[in-house]
Amino acid sequence: MEENNCRVNWKFYLTEGAIIILGAVGMWLLGQIRNQADDRLLANCVMTVLLLGVTGFHLRRAYVHGELDYDNGEHVYRFLLCLSIGLVIAFICGFLPAGGWPFLVIYVMLALFGNMSTGILSASSLLLISVLLNGAAEDGFILYFVSGIFAVTLFRHLGNDFKIGIPLFLSILCLMVCETANLILLANARPDIEMFMIPVANMIISSILLLGCLKLFSSMVVYRYREKYLDINDTENPVLTALRERDRREYMLCIHTAYFCERIGRQLELDEDALKCAGYYHRPGDELPGVMEEKQFPPAVREILLDYLGRKQGIKKKETAVLICADAVVSSVTYMLEKGEQRKVDFDKVIDAVFRKMADDGTFDKCNISVKELCTMQKIFKEEKLYYDFLR
Repeated sequence: MEENNCRVNWKFYLTEGAIIILGAVGMWLLGQIRNQADDRLLANCVMTVLLLGVTGFHLRRAYVHGELDYDNGEHVYRFLLCLSIGLVIAFICGFLPAGGWPFLVIYVMLALFGNMSTGILSASSLLLISVLLNGAAEDGFILYFVSGIFAVTLFRHLGNDFKIGIPLFLSILCLMVCETANLILLANARPDIEMFMIPVANMIISSILLLGCLKLFSSMVVYRYREKYLDINDTENPVLTALRERDRREYMLCIHTAYFCERIGRQLELDEDALKCAGYYHRPGDELPGVMEEKQFPPAVREILLDYLGRKQGIKKKETAVLICADAVVSSVTYMLEKGEQRKVDFDKVIDAVFRKMADDGTFDKCNISVKELCTMQKIFKEEKLYYDFLR
């Protein structure tokens, strides 16, 4: 715990304090522009300080305990920047009609660059700041609170496939329903087309901003290492080329292991790029740490390979389990084929023997992989009998 606390340095506290001061000063000045009463103005400033303070405390806790999603723990100032932008937008919303606030985007943005709980808490705090400044009814808060949480839930886990079509449609649909229920139906007037203009404009603007936010997130997080993977997963990479020239048998074992790692990773919805890379580079042995440092392997690959290197103490990641199983099956089948028993090899028995031995050795005792996932792996290996011809 003490080691993790050292990560929260004075720059973090300084940035957090600056955001809180900005919030208090902004609320005071903008409240005066809106001619709020002194007692209301003071109460709003106190609430703003408390809201931003609780948000900062929650962020620190998530940061220290490594609970932020994706690689956000390595780029915590990215979240603080998003929070600052959200605070400015919240102040602007204090002067806009409640039906035109873009808080759907703020909820998703803060959740993606933090985690679900941090995103909901921080976005709700900013939403309450807008409500206090604007003097809007509680319906405005409920509207964006409900639609924001729904959108955060839909976009909570964005994988490498980055499928956003259905979540985007459902998020905007929820916003439309919430706007209709909390603004139009509660209006003390007969509904007409003018009442729908602001909500419809808000939906269009929110859709555009949300697409922009998701594109930014994909380029900064989801596909951040795409070019790096294209480089290190290239079989003509200097490291793999040197391995091929030094020991072609080892090189081919890595190639086949990487194939199974990628296929199983896709089937189990794991990080297939990281698994494929781990399959290519898991055999250099003592040279592996130096290769990872020299080639600047992505963190996901580093975690798998370091877990693999320490497998004698027990593996923890299911990706490492896939790597170990792929390596064991490929090595066992290759060994049997090299003995000249091509026509006698019962691949199913070999695969069953490999998994039984690893189960008896307690290879997966500390791993978070499920029995169902192990059975799925075993099934995939048995379905690849034609591929084993390439191992001869």
